[in-house]
Amino acid sequence: MSDNPKIILSAFADEAANRKTAVEQMSSLAALGLKYYSPRFVDVTGEGSVEHVVDLSDEKLGILKDIHAEYGMSVASIGSRIGKVKLLDQDDGSHNKYVDFKEYLETEVARTVNAAVALDAKLIRGFSFYHPKGEAPEPYLEQAAALIGQVADRFAAHNITYGLEVEAN
Repeated sequence: MSDNPKIILSAFADEAANRKTAVEQMSSLAALGLKYYSPRFVDVTGEGSVEHVVDLSDEKLGILKDIHAEYGMSVASIGSRIGKVKLLDQDDGSHNKYVDFKEYLETEVARTVNAAVALDAKLIRGFSFYHPKGEAPEPYLEQAAALIGQVADRFAAHNITYGLEVEAN
């Protein structure tokens, strides 16, 4: 281990900005002395259109990156929605949706990689997929692990790490 390990403090800046504008978010972080954050919901142009960072156009990602430079801010991780879908296409009484996994890789996962690459992020925070509500999770561990592995492989191809957040449900 290094004699001087590096610790990065990061925040979800959208929680500190009433209108969620990029300038509000960067100003809040700068006022706290932070240099890193995890983008999630942001209004890049200040025109009232709040979008998830993975849904931003390439143009808006470029504008956001310029705002980062103006405030001396870097991205610690992308606060993604990866893994917040059901493992099975069955009605379990939850509000969670099911997406065919091949389609999921080509859409949500690809957009998340695009945002991470555009913003120089080396970590994407994601989740572990939802097993059927009301059932024990153990029978679904192998399936969830296999899907997480495929997502992690996609990220690794771009030198990005998958940071797994395990939710109680």
